[in-house]
Amino acid sequence: MNPVYTYTDYRKVILDFYQGRKVLPAGFSWREFAKVCGYASPVYLKLVAEGKSALSEIGVERVANALGLTGRESQYFRALVRFNQGKSSAQKKLALAEMRTLSDKAEVKILDHDQYDYYGTWYNSALRELAPLLQGASAEELGQALIPSQSAHKVRKSLDLLSRNGLLAGTEGGYTQTNKSISTGSEVTSLAVRDMHRQMGELGVAALENIPREDRDISGLTLGLSSEAYGRIVRELAEFRRRVVSIASEDSGVERVYRLNLQMFPLSQNGSKTAGVA
Repeated sequence: MNPVYTYTDYRKVILDFYQGRKVLPAGFSWREFAKVCGYASPVYLKLVAEGKSALSEIGVERVANALGLTGRESQYFRALVRFNQGKSSAQKKLALAEMRTLSDKAEVKILDHDQYDYYGTWYNSALRELAPLLQGASAEELGQALIPSQSAHKVRKSLDLLSRNGLLAGTEGGYTQTNKSISTGSEVTSLAVRDMHRQMGELGVAALENIPREDRDISGLTLGLSSEAYGRIVRELAEFRRRVVSIASEDSGVERVYRLNLQMFPLSQNGSKTAGVA
């Protein structure tokens, strides 16, 4: 098992511990593991590791003890379980903040820290596009060019994050954009991406009041759909995003940075018989 601070899924901690013990000469089984933790069911921890069951507060303490975790390690494991089992983004963010504090004290970096920071703030992606466009601009000038404007301090922190992750490359005149991208596959980055979508959605609402109509295009449809039609539209949206990226990548005369939000979500419970377009 790796240091507990490197994990972002407590189920993987349990699985790695089990697999590490299983290969020892004495062997190890899920039945033995469950017994050590005080569970009557011989397959309970196997179900937990597979994501088919969850740990209670008492179960967290039992498993942490069986794993040999003490002090900050056990604190991290508790926070990790809260992060994975949290019901809301707010609960998950609180748990992740505690995980980061504990891992920093142990001088071990959680995987996906930088990815979380990148997606956690809307202007990181905006500055990745804007900095190469405004060659030679100061942090204050870049901040004033954003809508809404941001402080020079925030811009410097963002540029440092982008440079550290290879998303921007420093040049004599300023910055150039690289082809590197950040994965959104993990639970840590997925949490940050949800937060970024919320921020971008709020900016879209603000644009209705703050951006001239000729500089924005905001519209929507309310549709009655079957599951099959919904799937077809989702595939069309994916193809549309691909075409948009292709158009942008071929554009050599960039003048400003835009955000395109595509949102499709239910307004009724499944089984509604409404139909048509409003």
